[in-house]
Amino acid sequence: MIPAVVRWAVWKVAQASRLCPSTVATGTVALLFVVTIFVTTATTLAAGFSGPTREFVENRCIDCHDADTKKGGLDLDVLLSAPLDEKTFAKWVRAHDLVRDGEMPPKKKPQPTETERAAFLAGVNETLVTDELARRAANGRATFRRLNRTEYENTLRDLFDLPGLAVRDLLPEDGRADGYDKVGGALDLSHVQMAKYLEAADKALNTAIATQPERPPLFKDRLYPGDQYQIKIVLLGGDAVCLKDLQYDPSVIPQPPSARLEKGLREFEQEKLFPYHGSIGIFRHDDDAFHADFARFAPIQPGMYRVRLSIWSFFWDKGQVLPSPRTEVASLNASDRGVLGYFDAPSLKPTEYEAVVWLNRGEDLVFNAASLVPRRVGEEKGRAAEATTPGIALDWLDVEGPLLDAWPTPAHRRVFGDLPLVQFDRKSDIKPPHRIPQGQRTPASWPNYKVDYPNQPIWTVASAAPEQDAEKLLRDFLPRAFRRPIVEEELARYVGLVRERLAAKVTFEEAMRAAYQAALCAPDFLFLREPRGALDDFALASRLSYFLWDTMPDAELTQLAAAGKLHDPATLHAQAERLLNDPKASRFIADFTDQWLDLRDLDLTSPDKKLYPEFHPILHDAMPAETRAFFCEMLEHDLPVRNVVRSDFAMLNQRLADLYGVEGVSGGAIRKVTLADGAKRGGLLTQAAVLKVTANGTTTSPVKRGAWVMRKILGQPPQPPPPAVPAVEPDISGVTTIRAQLEKHRADPTCAGCHAKIDPAGLALESYDVIGGWRDRYRSVEKGDKAEVPPGARNIGFKLGLAVDPSGQLADGRAFANLDDLERHLLANERQLARNFVGQLLTYGTGAAPTFADRAEIERILDATAQSSYGVRSIVHAIVQSSFFLNK
Repeated sequence: MIPAVVRWAVWKVAQASRLCPSTVATGTVALLFVVTIFVTTATTLAAGFSGPTREFVENRCIDCHDADTKKGGLDLDVLLSAPLDEKTFAKWVRAHDLVRDGEMPPKKKPQPTETERAAFLAGVNETLVTDELARRAANGRATFRRLNRTEYENTLRDLFDLPGLAVRDLLPEDGRADGYDKVGGALDLSHVQMAKYLEAADKALNTAIATQPERPPLFKDRLYPGDQYQIKIVLLGGDAVCLKDLQYDPSVIPQPPSARLEKGLREFEQEKLFPYHGSIGIFRHDDDAFHADFARFAPIQPGMYRVRLSIWSFFWDKGQVLPSPRTEVASLNASDRGVLGYFDAPSLKPTEYEAVVWLNRGEDLVFNAASLVPRRVGEEKGRAAEATTPGIALDWLDVEGPLLDAWPTPAHRRVFGDLPLVQFDRKSDIKPPHRIPQGQRTPASWPNYKVDYPNQPIWTVASAAPEQDAEKLLRDFLPRAFRRPIVEEELARYVGLVRERLAAKVTFEEAMRAAYQAALCAPDFLFLREPRGALDDFALASRLSYFLWDTMPDAELTQLAAAGKLHDPATLHAQAERLLNDPKASRFIADFTDQWLDLRDLDLTSPDKKLYPEFHPILHDAMPAETRAFFCEMLEHDLPVRNVVRSDFAMLNQRLADLYGVEGVSGGAIRKVTLADGAKRGGLLTQAAVLKVTANGTTTSPVKRGAWVMRKILGQPPQPPPPAVPAVEPDISGVTTIRAQLEKHRADPTCAGCHAKIDPAGLALESYDVIGGWRDRYRSVEKGDKAEVPPGARNIGFKLGLAVDPSGQLADGRAFANLDDLERHLLANERQLARNFVGQLLTYGTGAAPTFADRAEIERILDATAQSSYGVRSIVHAIVQSSFFLNK
């Protein structure tokens, strides 16, 4: 149970936030102190190694690891009697694993008998497991943790039925442990975060609460690209042309080869040539100076909107509109959030698309000719009149919304039920309710606030029996927000807050806002309530939903928890299956792959434009989409974990296929593609997203990639490098290769041992460049031979340098000539691949990485899923049924 003092601290902070903001920092520092004490209490036991363990160390190890020698910095004289704190425990785990794997004693030293080795391992295992289970009995396996910012946003969305609510970026970045932001030890709570939680809660309530009794007017209109300011500017500049009946229309803006038109935009408008209601053919990709935004429309009411557009592609040849050699792809973006969707533009075939999307207040819709290679035709000699270039035509864009089934919205009803909205009496001594000023960012935008939303009186939610209604509303809201039943004492505190605010002469609406905001910043909302030991049904419902949906339990899960049925294995399996089949499982797929495979680090580096001119936003967006679709395919069809290393299929669209050299793929949609023999693709290791996050923007590093494979695919994270050992800096001049530099680095005895394990996988992946393309030779900015222009680029500034050598040798002596050989070696131990995958899912799903004492249970999970060849979906179900998942 969460300590009462923690609940009290956040209660007072949330209450004070509306009365005295200066008290927020003090209250949250006190909260952090209390929580820190609560989660970090632990015991430290003496190691107490004796018998066969001590004999083994003294006979087989002490010569190299005594107080005088301390080879590798390890003093076993001290370790044998040292208390089992975190560092000592880790050293004994490492010693256990080195002896188990036959790496210690070294091969050149006399070897122990199998009986001696087994006795040592058994002794160490017993001591470590006993110590760990003793500490776990006091605190549980997983640390008390708060929601991360992704979970917080999703929970607010589902709590209020606001599917597009955006608050994640209001909150500070979450800490990570073991690669995940779901581990309690990394999720601290500061006064800055508390202030941001208050801000996020306020935004959610602003979006949810209706401020007028009548349904907002429906906006429905067709917007033409020729009536948008930015598009008019590029028309005049030569980066777009007017089109009519699939042909060039010179009647509005001719395209002379001269540098400037004789008339400017104002003159064209004065001549009534705008708005132009024909099609606009665009040659220019979105860039820092150009966004084809439809600024004539911006929502006043956030919500769902229906958008329709008609597009097609063509090839422009000095004034002639010819068939496009390929299907181009356009995107529709929201100005504040990025891509809403990609749409294929077939050659000379106007094609209509429809999408229902969430738009926030004030967002612009932005069109982008996404698949076009960035080019500024208007700055080239002869401009459009003498250009030959692909283009994408936009005929029109329809917008309809907000789409409302009822008014007030379900979000409003979740906080105020059926209470009426009444006109606020400005003459009363009651303070007016909180309101965001209405209006458009751009005065000329539609809807026109002054016409469609004329000045109105202030409307507010009213109650004839405030305390009774407050109790009724909070009795419904708090159990959903806290994800468990509430007791009368809790309800009374929140009703008391409403009473206090009403006494301060605020409206009933404002008094309820204070209570709701307090609840959304309370530990019962911010933290996952997981009592020590076996989870109760409500805690299990939350663990399952935050595992597979990244959000709060829905009504069905909550009802099963209330009935005490979730611990029934068949019911739990059925619910896990239901959650996996729900569209909200896409959150799990995206978030898990982002964290497991470091895809969220995709933007930490930008490929050098000179070395990789084919890298553009459409390729960038396709990279994580491929990996998520691949994992989704494995999950949906229970494919074996071995597909992580090698598969006979890939999930591709046209841009990825161009990069990979795979033929027959057209359009922007990701789809399953069967790979031909020798395709050099398949599995995760050859996917562009993985290859990009394991490189920098200029070069690849076998050390970085090799360490990533060990950590993320094999579950054997390398030891950190010794202090003061410099990193290997790759050369891009073409003078030397990274392999030659590493061979010099490995000549240092302090580096050789670890690099024998780290480097092999990285060397095999040297055949893949910074953005995931295949290469036989490195790209160079200085020395080298002339190179061909790659797909997706117009010209290049690099040369072909030295040859790539992807061969190598594993630490156990097995050689490989290339990645194909290395994959065969990795697949020889499928159980280790599955063991790693189980560990990754456990960390994500339970908020705690596997520890030494967890190893036996992990082996039971592997035994249970071996019949499915360690199918991904089977493993998910086995984890949900495991003691890991059912206990804190």
